[in-house]
Amino acid sequence: MKNYIQQIDLSDLETITAFFGIITFSNDFDLVYEKQIPNTGIILFNGELNLTKKKNSLSVIAPGALLGVQNMIDGNPVNFKCSVKKDTSVILLPKSEIMIILRKKNSSLYKILFGASYKELAS
Repeated sequence: MKNYIQQIDLSDLETITAFFGIITFSNDFDLVYEKQIPNTGIILFNGELNLTKKKNSLSVIAPGALLGVQNMIDGNPVNFKCSVKKDTSVILLPKSEIMIILRKKNSSLYKILFGASYKELAS
């Protein structure tokens, strides 16, 4: 299983939040489970996002990190669990909206979300 992550330029987060909004979690919460095909992309806005595999930490995620989109589009499960900590804010990108953006290749959202290349996340 391959996992991909992209770093969104922080100056572009305003454009993304205007379209998708921000969700702040009042409790710790698991967003994606290991071996699950994500049904939403995730961008860390602020706070703490943990990627773990079999209870071992995989990666430190910085604000602006985008993950789950390429796996969602390709239909490939992730090999990590993604959890947010209390008071963490994220931008959730539902698959239905991503599919619309993919059809509008000249839109600013397409250029932001798909303009940079993804790198494979070490597992």
